[in-house]
Parts: sequence; C-alpha cells; structure tokens
Amino acid sequence: MKLLCEGLDLSNAVFKVVKAISAKTPHEVLEFIKLTAKDDYLTLLATDMEISIEKSIKAEILEEGETLVQGRLFNELVKKLEDEHLELSLDGTSLKVRYGESEGVIQTRDPEEFPKIDKNIAENSFTVTQKDFKSLINMTSFSCSQDDSRPVLKGCKISVDGDTVECVALDGFRLAVCKKKIISSTGNFGAVVPARTLVEITKLLEHDDENVTVVIQKNMLLVEVSSTVLISRLLEGDFIEYKNIIPSEFLTEIRATKESLLSSIERAAVVARGMKNLVKLDIRDGRMTVEASSELGNVKENVIINLNGKDLKIAFNSRYLTEVLRVIEGDAVHLYFNSSITPCVIMPQSGDEFLYLILPIRMSAD
Repeated sequence: MKLLCEGLDLSNAVFKVVKAISAKTPHEVLEFIKLTAKDDYLTLLATDMEISIEKSIKAEILEEGETLVQGRLFNELVKKLEDEHLELSLDGTSLKVRYGESEGVIQTRDPEEFPKIDKNIAENSFTVTQKDFKSLINMTSFSCSQDDSRPVLKGCKISVDGDTVECVALDGFRLAVCKKKIISSTGNFGAVVPARTLVEITKLLEHDDENVTVVIQKNMLLVEVSSTVLISRLLEGDFIEYKNIIPSEFLTEIRATKESLLSSIERAAVVARGMKNLVKLDIRDGRMTVEASSELGNVKENVIINLNGKDLKIAFNSRYLTEVLRVIEGDAVHLYFNSSITPCVIMPQSGDEFLYLILPIRMSAD
C-alpha cells in the first residue's frame, strides 16, 4: 500500500471514525482503524461492534492495499500534520508517514484480523431534512436512560407513520416525544436506536437544507452522509407504550417566557445540588416562585406567568427541567399540571411537534 493525500483531509477523516472506537474493549483489534487504499480513495473504518463508522477521502493511490493502525495513536499523529502533504506507505508491519523531509513510523496489524462489517442494509428507509433530523434527536435523546438494567431504554424509539417520523425517549422519570414531517419513506416501520448512534449521526449533518436517509433492516441501521457511512446495531426488547401515561386533561396551565424560567431554575440549581437537585415551584397569583435551599445556601425568585386554573405547589429535579428548557424551541413554553404528585407536561407555544413529561418529587409536609 502506498498513497499520497492531504493532511487536513486525513485528519478530518480519522477524527470522524475514531469515535467508533470504545474506550474499553476486551478485543485489542477493535482499538485499530482499518485503512484501505483502492482506486482513487483511501477508506478508513473503525468499529466497536455496536457502531461502525467508515469515511473515504480522495487520494493518489500509487499501490493498492490495506492495513490496521492503532486508532488513537494515529489520530494524535495526523492531527499534528494537517498542514502537510502526506505519503503513506506500508513496509512489512510498519506504516511510514512521510511529510516534507520528515518521517514517522507506526506499527500495524494484519487487516484479516479486523471484523467484517455488513453494509447490505436496504429494507426500510425514510428521508428527512438534516435540520429536522437534528432537531428530532436533540429534543429527545437527552431523556434516554443511562441504566444498564433496562438497555432498551438507552435508545430512542423511531417510528415512521405516513408522512411523519416520531422519536420517543424515556428513562422512568421523564419522557420526550418529537415529531417531524418526512420527505419520503418505504412504508410504516419502527426501531429502537441507541442514543449514542443518533448523537453521532447528528454530528455528521453539516448542511441543514440537505436531506438525510436513514436505512433500517432487521437489527441494523445505516446512514450515509458526505462519503461517511455509519452503521449501528439496534436495541432489542419491548419499548414502553408511552401514550397511556400522558394525561389528557389538566387542572392548572401556565405560560411562561422560556429564558426567564430557565435562568431562574439554573440559579436555583446551584444550591439545589446539596439537596438532590430539588427545586420547588409555588404557582399562584400570576407568578411562579422558584425556590431551592440546602446547606450550601438558598435561592428564591419570582417568575411572571399567565395562570389558568388552580394554584399549586410542586417540586422537581432541577436537571430534568433545565435540560428540556435548553432544547425546546420558541420564546414561550406551556406547563400543564393536575397535582403535586402527578406528571407535568411541557410543550412549546408553537404547536404539538414536541411534548415533554416529567414526574415530580414528593415534598415533605411544611
């Protein structure tokens, strides 16, 4: 194998694929990136057997071939060579990287040791704008569970129905649902996709006005964007039927300015860390009092609101509130309540594309 390429192109490609390398793996070969020189391209591939990322760059191929290089080491080296014109050549079990009058050498491994990645995935698909797909994921994935005891909840349930794609995430304490219009699909279908996979896909989407096609077949997903192919395993198991837990009627509704509410809760959260992030909301007389106290101190602020319905005192984990207020779109939000011990629903003023449900924390009697 021997080729010429630009350092910046190679560095950008390595930066993308190295994200598929797990920090801890029992299989040493999964710490490596596979390099394949063929035709007019250098193709890089990395995997942890859950997610695989492949990136191709233009190169002048002087001799075709393939090899394996230690991923993080290679990443660190080529990051320092972004302004160089590079020559890569395989010499036995070493990869020589020449730049100017200098040279670096990296030990390699037999490419036959690398696992085979099946890219023959084409059964079901949907196409959506990159902007809408990023919004779909950013507004839900933060609500996925981090608990290994329920692995299916560590992903988002993506469902295609007619001209709409719906993404759902929940962790037992909160639920996020987002819907977007799609451009086309092969039909109605659904799958549970790991949150990590979806976040990595959004990092590949650099042109909001262009489209992205998501392809799903059995237990695999494939997305191709700008010469980068991401393949991921899907999660198996029964996802919770969330629609049964969303209340249809409410006794209290408030409208608040998103930024003022977020700012108050963020300030209260500073002292709430000493009390398991507990923030209390006292809703009455056209204002909401946001309060938190602990051995660290106390914060008490009033937020102007529009109130429709009964007064209410309720408490939440501050993180569950701030995370949704940071991603929800629009200048105003609506919050819906029934009691201090039943779920709260948060929606943007702009419409029904997004819904967030959060369970309160029981407060001790004053």
